Amino acid sequence: MNDVALSQHTPMMQQYLRIKAQHPDTLLFYRMGDFYELFFEDARRAAGLLDITLTARGQSAGAPIPMAGVPVHSVDGYLAKLVRKGECVAVCEQIGDPAKSKGPVERQVIRIVTPGTVTEDALLDARRDTLLAAVARDGARFGLAWLDLAAGRFTVLQSEGDVALAAEVERLKPAELLISEDQKEQAPSSTVRTRPPWYFELSSASRLLTDQLGTLDLKGFGADELPLAICAAGALLQYVRDTQKSAVPHIRSLTVEERTDALTLDATTRRNLELDVSSSGNTEATLLSLLDRCVTSMGSRQMQRWLNRPLTDQTVLRTRYHALSALGDRRRFEGLREQLRGIGDVERILSRVALRSARPRDLAQLRTSLGAVPNLRTALAGIDSPLLQDLHTRIGEHRDAVELLTVAIAAEPSTLLREGDVIAAGYDADLDELRRISTHTDEFLLELEQRERERSGIAGLKLSFNRVQGFFIEVSRRDAERVPKDYVRRQTVKSAERFITSELKSFEDKVLSARATVHWRASARIYEAVLTQLIGRLGPMQQPPARWPSSTPLPALPSVPARLNGHNPSSSPSPCFVLKAAGIRWSSVSLTILSCPNDLALDARRRMLIITGPNMGGKSTYMRQAALIAILAHIGSFVPADRACIGPLDRIFTRIGAGDDLAGGRFDIYG
Repeated sequence: MNDVALSQHTPMMQQYLRIKAQHPDTLLFYRMGDFYELFFEDARRAAGLLDITLTARGQSAGAPIPMAGVPVHSVDGYLAKLVRKGECVAVCEQIGDPAKSKGPVERQVIRIVTPGTVTEDALLDARRDTLLAAVARDGARFGLAWLDLAAGRFTVLQSEGDVALAAEVERLKPAELLISEDQKEQAPSSTVRTRPPWYFELSSASRLLTDQLGTLDLKGFGADELPLAICAAGALLQYVRDTQKSAVPHIRSLTVEERTDALTLDATTRRNLELDVSSSGNTEATLLSLLDRCVTSMGSRQMQRWLNRPLTDQTVLRTRYHALSALGDRRRFEGLREQLRGIGDVERILSRVALRSARPRDLAQLRTSLGAVPNLRTALAGIDSPLLQDLHTRIGEHRDAVELLTVAIAAEPSTLLREGDVIAAGYDADLDELRRISTHTDEFLLELEQRERERSGIAGLKLSFNRVQGFFIEVSRRDAERVPKDYVRRQTVKSAERFITSELKSFEDKVLSARATVHWRASARIYEAVLTQLIGRLGPMQQPPARWPSSTPLPALPSVPARLNGHNPSSSPSPCFVLKAAGIRWSSVSLTILSCPNDLALDARRRMLIITGPNMGGKSTYMRQAALIAILAHIGSFVPADRACIGPLDRIFTRIGAGDDLAGGRFDIYG
């Protein structure tokens, strides 16, 4: 909008339109008092998306202004609805002082909320990752990067082929996928956002990554020879910085994945096996719904990652089998699970601390979680498992952080800073004095009144308050000549004189502003200082690979009901896939152990089975159970079979029932 057109609007609308021009494709939540307001086309869109009332706010440039708004105190619920619909929201706050502002209070966009960069509990699924991804392509080759901003997990992969890229996108299911503007036609199906090509430039991406990770190069992460992966990671990191408007110090490492380290499952196979999402789009009747008995949300998210990336490394899998056997011995997993119940979502809390968006209840939960670590370590110490003993050794008790949170944060803090009662009593002397004044006004007045009576010798002197005059000292007219010289006359009434002193005036100023000051000091100084100290301790608390024992799904697996009380599969260097009395029944309602188990035998002499039968005769179930058991074996889980011997596998193909594509040569096959 040009200056002439802009000048036709009111000063407030001029400010709004200038800010909106910087975010043309984003809904702008413009803070006005206790509401975030939307205007013009944003208001019309938001009214439809959120089912809120569309109104009008006066006129600007001679026309009514369409307007819709949401309360500040309930904004998270509205943001959650919008990000689920794939919308982005620019949050514009008042940053100026209204008392000192001439014209509209200064405002600024402090953050852009997007589906892939949300970190607040209200906007996230506690038991599923919310991922932001980016892809860079060069012909058939591609680099893929993805970030779980809410947990700080940053990963890259480089490979080639449209089928491989589609499979990885189906595995990750990113909430947003970034791609260069000049490659949009090559984008796989997902929530795609285009970015300028310079976002994906190798040299700038490398500088951005080394700056973020605090290294001279990327060799230590194994990414130095993955140029396309680096380009994708750099574009992703630039997008995060653009939207968060702040540093992201919890992103401290970069993980490189190799496709050969896991069983290959193409996109169609993943959809047909319904590992974590059913064909109808819900999360019931999936393998994850059967297995996920994790007592922590971190464990549930890790279980989902395991299922979507079954490993081929037999050494890793054997350590998991051993751990499961040790946990099942005398049902030791029960004691460990009991200790894990005291652990909150530490990953996400630490990320919010790093982003300075952690709320008081987050810090209280972090304190409780850290306080539970000693008992958790004790529970781990008695379990004979190299994997669990490694967790026991690596997990720290972080006593300095526990002490800080104990002395600084109230035992049961308010939900929001503005509600007060967040900083613990005794942590800050000035804050304690302000609280005493704001909550014990009567005691102070009685004390001051008694002192002034003694100082003046006027027995009838009294302290009073009214809304017009504020605080004052009142004496009768006959005693007015006896008041001390520092008394300043405030008002004369029918039978008395009213005075003020510097001490009483100072007290009045404190009382009238005490609650506002308490909030300001708690939020602007003390609370921020606590977050700063915690940020300085992030490194030790985020140390991978044993960031938190509560992020491992292992204690959940032995506790899955009798439906999955199976046995450890054995491995073989020779090609074979042998199952005795095995089976998983699949239905639209649930996933259970098959009541009439099946056998399966494939080896070097019999590499293929042709299965025939009528519709609904169980052909797909038989094939799908083999694929699912293979996946269970390759995440390190027991399998529902009396015996299982599985040789080298590198991939699974399957298309079930209506998923057949005979003309394309795609039909039920497992290999």
